[in-house]
Amino acid sequence: MPDPRLKIPIANLQDYITIDWTKWLEPYVKGVEVTQAIQYYQAASHLTDANDRGADNSVTLVANKPAWARVYVRSGLFGISKTVTGNLKIERRIGPFNALWSNVATLTPRPPAAVATQTNPTYATERSSIAATLNFIIPQDQMWGFLRLTVSIWEVGGSANSPVDTYTLELDVTLKQTLRLRGVLISYNGPDPTVNPTNPPNINLAAPTVADLQATAAWTLTTNPVESQGAFSSAGNLAWSTPLTGVATNPGGCSTQWLQLNAAVAQVRTNDGNRTDVIYYGLLPAGTPIANVGGCESSGVSTGPNGAQVTMAHEVGHGAGLQHGPCGTPGDPNYPAYEPYDPANTPTASLGEYGLDINNGTIHQPNEKDYMSYCSPPWISLYHHGRLINNSKFNPTRVGISRWRPPDLVDLYLWPWEYIPDPPSWERNPGDLRMKAEPVISIIGVVNEQGEIQVQSVMRVMALPQVPNARATNYRAQLIGSQGNIAASATVMRLESSGCGCGERDEAGMRARQPFAFQALLPDIERGLALRIVRLGEEAASDKEVWMRRAPEGEIKIGRFDVRLGRTSGTARWKVSAEGIESVDFAIQFSKDRGKSWNNLAVGLRGDEYKFATDWLPSGEIIFRLLAHDGFQTTHMDSEPVEIPERPPIVTILHPQNEGEYAEGQPLRLWGAITTTGEPVDPERCVWIVDNETVGHGTDVWITAPREGTHRCRLVCESKSGKSEARVTFKTINPERASEETPERRRETKKQKSIPRKRKTKR
Repeated sequence: MPDPRLKIPIANLQDYITIDWTKWLEPYVKGVEVTQAIQYYQAASHLTDANDRGADNSVTLVANKPAWARVYVRSGLFGISKTVTGNLKIERRIGPFNALWSNVATLTPRPPAAVATQTNPTYATERSSIAATLNFIIPQDQMWGFLRLTVSIWEVGGSANSPVDTYTLELDVTLKQTLRLRGVLISYNGPDPTVNPTNPPNINLAAPTVADLQATAAWTLTTNPVESQGAFSSAGNLAWSTPLTGVATNPGGCSTQWLQLNAAVAQVRTNDGNRTDVIYYGLLPAGTPIANVGGCESSGVSTGPNGAQVTMAHEVGHGAGLQHGPCGTPGDPNYPAYEPYDPANTPTASLGEYGLDINNGTIHQPNEKDYMSYCSPPWISLYHHGRLINNSKFNPTRVGISRWRPPDLVDLYLWPWEYIPDPPSWERNPGDLRMKAEPVISIIGVVNEQGEIQVQSVMRVMALPQVPNARATNYRAQLIGSQGNIAASATVMRLESSGCGCGERDEAGMRARQPFAFQALLPDIERGLALRIVRLGEEAASDKEVWMRRAPEGEIKIGRFDVRLGRTSGTARWKVSAEGIESVDFAIQFSKDRGKSWNNLAVGLRGDEYKFATDWLPSGEIIFRLLAHDGFQTTHMDSEPVEIPERPPIVTILHPQNEGEYAEGQPLRLWGAITTTGEPVDPERCVWIVDNETVGHGTDVWITAPREGTHRCRLVCESKSGKSEARVTFKTINPERASEETPERRRETKKQKSIPRKRKTKR
C-alpha cells in the first residue's frame, strides 16, 4: 500500500511539510458554535451588513450557566455522507499566570448522539435544525474560567482512539453575572371590573410567595446572560385595592393606576433602604384585574403578574436600563437594523442571529423579535444581550482568573456596603464605601394628567439618598427650617415608566400632559416647620409652590411595640398616641445585624397590629422596628430581639414547566431554584425523582426525556433544618407521531373520544 503521507519540500530549506492526504477523504469538523441563548457563527453567511457581524463565538458567555456546543460536520473530498459521533474534551487553564491546562471532563453527545455529514448544506437550513449538528451540553458547574474545548469525531462503529478529525477552540467564560430579585409580594382586595364594569364584584387574592417569584423568573434566567441560579429574597408585603385596567398614557408606557402602584412599590424600596444591588419586582397575584397594560417599570421598581414570565423579563430589562425594541412601539434609537431580516436601515427589533433555548434545544430564527419589543415570537437579541453584559444590575464579577476570589455575599438581608467578611481578607470596591444609608425624607407621589401633585407617602428613614435611573424635573422639594429658611432641598425625580423614550417633552425634560410617578429624597437634618414642592420659575418668574404640608402641632408617641412569633407566622402589636395629628400610618422593618442593615417587612399599615408569615425571614436573632408616619414626621421604636429558627429551604422547579410538553428521547433539563433562610443547601442534597425513580442530584442536571406519556417530577432538597420539595407534571411525546397528526385530526380524535360509547350486551 502506498504511503498516504505527501512530502512537499520547502524552498531553500532541507525540510518538508508532511500532509496526510487520506484526511481529505474523511469527514471533518467545519466549526463549533457554543451558545447560551444567542451566538455568532459564520455571520457573513447570512448578515448582509458587515457592521452587524461578529467573529464565531464572540458573543460573551457567562459563568455557571449551561451551554450547548453545536458541532458542524462535513463530508470528505468526494462528498460521501457518513454518520459520525464523537466526544468533547473540556480543559481549564490553571496554575501560575494561567499557564497550565487541567482536564475537566469529556462529554458524550446528546441523543441521538450521531449525525450524517453533508457536503454543502444550505446555511439557514443547517443552523435552523438542531438535528443537523452533533450536540454537546456543557453543565453549569463546568462553565467557568478560561476553557479549551477539543472535539473529536469518528464514524459510528469506530473508536474514540482513532478519530477522523479533531477541532479545538478556546473560550473566555470568566464573567459571572447574577439575577438578584427582591420581590415585593402584593395582595389584592378590591373590585374586579373585568367581570362586570358597572357593578364589579370584590375579590380577595393572597400575595404570591418567594417560590412564585423564583418560578416566574425562569424565562429571565434562561434568556439573560446570568448564571443559572438567581439570588431571590423578599422585600415584604404590600396590600393593593385598585384595579389595573386603565389605558397607557403614551405608547409603550403605563396607565395611571400602574404608576400609582409603582409609587407604592417605590415606598417599599425606600423602607428597604433603597438598595441598588438588587432589582425590586412587585409580584401581583394571578387574577388581579389587569387590562391594556401587562406590567410596568418605573426607574428601578418593576411590577407584573405572578407566572407572567416574559413580562418579568421585559420589566427586569427596563430595570437594567433597556429601552423598548422598535417594533409595535417607538423604541431605542440605537437599536440596529439587521439586514436582510430588517429593511435597510429600518430596525424592527429582529434578533440578528440564531438563538437557542438551552432548556430544550429549540432554535430561534434571526427574524424573530427581541422580548423588549411589542412583537413576537420573543427571544433575546444580539443588541440587548450586549447591553446586559457587564451590566451593574447583574453585579458582574470575574471568576477563574486567579486562584482566589472574594467570597459571595450569600445573605441578602445584610447590606453589602456594611458587610465585612471575618476575617476581612479582601478589599471592597472604593465606590462601594461611599454607598452609606443616610437619614432622608422621602416624598413619593404622582403628577396626574392635569399636572396636579398627588403625594402618596412622606416618611423619614435611613436609605441610600439617590433615586436610580430617574429623570430630573423642574420641581424641587424643600424642607423649611425652624428659622423659616430652606434647610434642605432636592430635585423631584421623575420615575421613568417602562424606559420608553417616546412622548412629547417640554423644555425641562418632562413629558407634557402625561402623568408620572415621582420621588424626592431630601437630607433629614431637622424637624423643620414645613415640607413643600415648588415648580422652578423661568427667567425672572418666581418659583411656584404646588404642594405644602406644615408640621402638625402634636407629635406621635409610641408607648409599646412588641413582636411575637409562632411556628409559621408572627404578630406585631403596638400602642401609639397621636393627639393633634389627623392620621398616622405605620411601616415595619427588621434587622439581623443589630441595626446596621434594615429591611422592609411592610408599609402603609393602619390599626394597631400586623400579622405576617415568617417562612421567608432570615434565621437568627432579629430586631424589628416600628415606624409611625404622620405625613411630616416619623417616630420609631425597636422591639426586643427575637430568635427565628432556620426553616427548610424554599424550593421551586424551573424546568420542566408544569404541564409542559417535551420530546421523548431528547435532552431534558431538570433545573430548580433554592432559597434558604440560613446556611446554603449543598446541591448534592437536592434529589430529582421522576416517576418514583431517582435520576440525578443537584440544582441543574440533564437526563434523557422518558418514553411517551405523562410523568411526575419531584425535586427534594434537604438542609439541616429539614426537607422541602416541589412537584410538577409534564408530558413527553413521540415527535414523529405528533408531526403526523394535523390539528384537524387532533380535534377529530378529541371529538370522537368525547362521544359516549354504548356498552355491548350479551344476547
